[in-house]
Amino acid sequence: MKKITNSTCLKNCSSKKRFVTSGGLKQGVITFILCLFSSVFSLGFLQSQAKHQVKLINKSDVSRLPLLMPDNFDSLQLVSWRQEEGIPDSKNPLLEPAMPWDAGGVMAHGTVLHDPLDGLWKAWQVSTPAEKEIKGLKATHELQRRITYLESKDGVSWYRPKLNFVKWPGYDRTNILFDLNSGGTAVYASVLVDVNNKEWPYEMFLIRNPSLGPDSTHVGHLPAPSPEKRGIYRYRSKDGKDWKLFSGPLLPLGRGGDVAYIYRETDGSYLAYFKQYSKESGDRIIPYDNNSQQLVRRIGRSTSVDGNTWETPKIVFGRDWRDPGFAQYMELCPLHVDGGFIGMLTYYDASNKTISLQMAASRDGVHWWRPDRRPALANPPLGDYGGGMMWQMHHPIVQDGKMYVYYGGAQGLHGEIFDTRSQPRLEVGNETVSAVPTPTLPFNSALCRASWEIDRLYALAPSAGGPTIGRALTKLENSGKKHLAVNVLVKKGGELRAELIDKNGNAVPGFTAKDCQPITGDHRLVYLKWKGGDHAPQSTVRIRFVLQNAFLYGYAWKE
Repeated sequence: MKKITNSTCLKNCSSKKRFVTSGGLKQGVITFILCLFSSVFSLGFLQSQAKHQVKLINKSDVSRLPLLMPDNFDSLQLVSWRQEEGIPDSKNPLLEPAMPWDAGGVMAHGTVLHDPLDGLWKAWQVSTPAEKEIKGLKATHELQRRITYLESKDGVSWYRPKLNFVKWPGYDRTNILFDLNSGGTAVYASVLVDVNNKEWPYEMFLIRNPSLGPDSTHVGHLPAPSPEKRGIYRYRSKDGKDWKLFSGPLLPLGRGGDVAYIYRETDGSYLAYFKQYSKESGDRIIPYDNNSQQLVRRIGRSTSVDGNTWETPKIVFGRDWRDPGFAQYMELCPLHVDGGFIGMLTYYDASNKTISLQMAASRDGVHWWRPDRRPALANPPLGDYGGGMMWQMHHPIVQDGKMYVYYGGAQGLHGEIFDTRSQPRLEVGNETVSAVPTPTLPFNSALCRASWEIDRLYALAPSAGGPTIGRALTKLENSGKKHLAVNVLVKKGGELRAELIDKNGNAVPGFTAKDCQPITGDHRLVYLKWKGGDHAPQSTVRIRFVLQNAFLYGYAWKE
């Protein structure tokens, strides 16, 4: 595009002198004004384009390399996986309880998204009134769960729009979307936006429990689920606020099924991850776990072509022998990335009734692997928001090089452990605890979020640290005779080298580790060079990475 400058404008306008002389002063002035307007418009257009270009070439976005997983490698020697911890937002809590209907918790169990239609940040989440007194340890918050609606201009400062759908004593307008008389309690609002659907761009899948409403036989005009009390119902909306029920009940979740998130795939099909109960060898049941079935919570998965008819669910994730026997999982929230999926797991420690977040990765959304068993987002002290529980929103959001996870941070535990009214008792660790299951406590929570650098979620690192070297040999792969790019952070005194290995297991001459120019410092995207050149001399090679005090976040063959 031709560069527009003030001198260009003056040159073009001065060229009109002949026209002014022959056509008269008035027309000449008009021409000059039109020229000046055109130049100003062109400058504004270019500035606007420049802003968009800056956004498009955000460094963290373009340097995200393909998903790195154990299946990239044939051999690992003295290396392990480093997982980065999420950083709680400095503005947390983003929205605290304030109204009578959410005084007991601005919870999650819903969706936060940056709406592509109008640019607003929006949330559809669960709210409950407060419970100051709990009689006999039996809380009532699960009987009062309603879907409420929030908005934000920046994803940080949130407000409650005053809507006309549901009234509350003393309030003619609230941000409540579904009251109990519309089909009982409402949780797990999976909201999907289709920019190509001009009539109904918003879709919601929602778990309803009509047995906790005035009409236990219906959800709106549709029948109640059977034999279970809860069922998933499908809604659509023109504006994301006024919702119309059109299908349900769908996808039976089984006894106790009260957790489910549903996603729309790029081909228009649907995918669901949800909580499933089972018991397997090695599972340890905590006596005071608030689980009447005395089973273990795992993650199930199902798919659907049209969102109405679903395949038989299959359990795709749960504790294994590397986890404590009491480890359980409530939610799995996936994010598509190059090479597969990142999944954020809602991890329930039944021994202390806390819920934190773990990180996982998968090639296919079915087989999941965790770089670390420690939390990716750990609980702060009890009594702080998130100190007891962290419940995720529907999906992670990628924005400006960051991966944001919004969550309902609860101050308290999932259930009681020490209350002496719960009998009989068990003695453990010089104290006594309940020997029987206890009810779920109120989720006194606020809206919070945490972030990770999207291109640096986890890395391969030397197991021993310090000067001790670790090595990782990839599987045989097609280099395309291209350049090798890496995302790496090298600590002081360390370095990263790589050597190319041919299909016979021999180092390629000129491309050994000694021939490699060592990488030091912090690089989101850097190309390796050898004495033999800066691109692979063969199409089929392995890479042996040599790491010393270095963290390898990803690699790729690039032009």
